[in-house]
Amino acid sequence: MLKKYVIGVLSIALSVSAISCKKASMANNESEHQAINRIEMLFKQSGTTVSTIVAEDPDGDGGNPPSRIDNISLDINKTYDVEVKFFNISNGVTKDISPTILQQAKQHEVYFILSGLSLSIEKKDKDDNGFPIGLISQWKTGNTGGQGSVLLKLMHKPLIKGPNDDPSKGHSDIAISFNLNVK
Repeated sequence: MLKKYVIGVLSIALSVSAISCKKASMANNESEHQAINRIEMLFKQSGTTVSTIVAEDPDGDGGNPPSRIDNISLDINKTYDVEVKFFNISNGVTKDISPTILQQAKQHEVYFILSGLSLSIEKKDKDDNGFPIGLISQWKTGNTGGQGSVLLKLMHKPLIKGPNDDPSKGHSDIAISFNLNVK
């Protein structure tokens, strides 16, 4: 009888131990989304997509340089609604991870860092705290053209995101520089 009791207690203890050692999946865990190796920027006017800009980096941020980075070409005196989508492509399967980033919006922010050109970029979406996300933005060009670049950075900011964060606060999930031409 004692042997059955000891075996029963050990079985329960092992079951509890196995359950408690299992890592809990949390919606806001920074490792929940997969590596980003494709970005799409959809430029829209009056709800219609006028161009889709793509960047692909098969090994993700760091490592080898991107295999594709499209140039952004905008017209002067125009307003564009821009949607950014992030993807993981692995073993021939493309997964849109933008919904996961949106679900973890309190820990993420997209930055658009301009160089060589002046235009207005306003983030239109906000997380539950009212802080900017940047998956949806509005770009307004002025009446002068020119060439420059825009660095798109998705920053991961667990427990440190604020309303007007510097683009270096947190760590980069991905950063890609696009050539930008306004004509």
